[in-house]
Amino acid sequence: MKKIVSITMFLTLIFSAKMFSQTWTYQGVFPPGDTLSTVSGVQFITVDPDGKIWIAPYSNPKDSVFIADSSKYFPAKRLYVFNPDGTPWDTIKSATVGGVTYPFSSTGYGLTRDNNGNILYCNASTLYRLNYKTGEGMNRVTPGMGSLTSPAVDGNGNVYLAPVLPGRPIKIYDTDLNFIGNAVDTVTGYGRWIAVSKDGNTLYVPRFTENKLTIYHRPDEFSPYAKDSALAGIAVESGTWDPVDGNLWMSAGSYQAQPQGDFAGREGTWLSFNPQTWEIKDSIKWQYNVPQNADERPRGIAFSNDGTTAYVVIFGTGEYPPVQVFNNPEHKVTGVRELSELPAGYTLSQNYPNPFNPTTMIKFSVPETGFVTLKVYNTLGQEVATLVNEEKRAGSYEVDFNASNLASGVYMYTLSAGKVTLSKKMLLVK
Repeated sequence: MKKIVSITMFLTLIFSAKMFSQTWTYQGVFPPGDTLSTVSGVQFITVDPDGKIWIAPYSNPKDSVFIADSSKYFPAKRLYVFNPDGTPWDTIKSATVGGVTYPFSSTGYGLTRDNNGNILYCNASTLYRLNYKTGEGMNRVTPGMGSLTSPAVDGNGNVYLAPVLPGRPIKIYDTDLNFIGNAVDTVTGYGRWIAVSKDGNTLYVPRFTENKLTIYHRPDEFSPYAKDSALAGIAVESGTWDPVDGNLWMSAGSYQAQPQGDFAGREGTWLSFNPQTWEIKDSIKWQYNVPQNADERPRGIAFSNDGTTAYVVIFGTGEYPPVQVFNNPEHKVTGVRELSELPAGYTLSQNYPNPFNPTTMIKFSVPETGFVTLKVYNTLGQEVATLVNEEKRAGSYEVDFNASNLASGVYMYTLSAGKVTLSKKMLLVK
């Protein structure tokens, strides 16, 4: 069954999205005044827990890396890493895994971070995991299905790899990049990006040549995925999860792969969707260097850890600055307050007040420094809010949750830190 938004509803959503988009203010290119020395634009961007911005050019001027074992220089592509102020942090051209150094000899195809904040980088047909603190290689895998889309990661750290080309599977790997099995045996059309729900039971697989979003869903991890579709007319090449409200951002299309139907005229625009209703909640539009330019294709979006800054990138052969920055101070992850009390292990307290309307407070503690997430889910297991999504030092914390945009009902909130996951229920009554 296809879930296609009605024209009347969609016109209402378009008006709403335009109102939202006014709150995102264009700040300029990133890094300031720099084109990243690329001649083909960028394919994907991500922000690590320290706030560093990782940028994967599709291609760039010729470079090389020296491999000591062979005493030779080998061709290499650059993976750029910048501090939030735009100053360079590092330029990475290879990864050493298991004592072997692998030059990034192919083009950059995908970039995201895993559930621990480390970087997953697809260099054509090979996926590398890089330590976000040091830039060093951790592990790698070559799935054997050609060039890869940007990968997806579920809440357990499993990695989902899809091909750019049609006729090949979507494969699932565990946190050590051991093959688990096929999520989907064969995909059709051409794609660049996929997403997965926290529980791993819903895959979002847009193929921009098919002008729709294909959805694969299963009731539990032991069942096969069933195929569905939504958003007829959209031509998605990139996207990301929103760190503030848990919505799904996706590019609507480009002047090369044009959106159709209800999405016509949305070239160069990223739209934020509620993944339960497919209602448009927000939008950000690329500032074209050349009007209606088919050579500027929306190929990546990422947010700062507090949600107030959005980085968007384009792929193309023109020598334009490929990264633009937008700011929205109202789009902010709810503040987390550190308490003076010592942590008593990993704890997650009952929210107070409970029941609540529309705000409540949640306390938690972690006994050691590490990456922490605190997320809210509805009774269908769908993520509706992200309250914490960053590294926290050992301590006790409290965070406010505002559910003004949610319906009355029972919700689950889950703390994930290290190897520990804790959950509790709360009741919203309006």
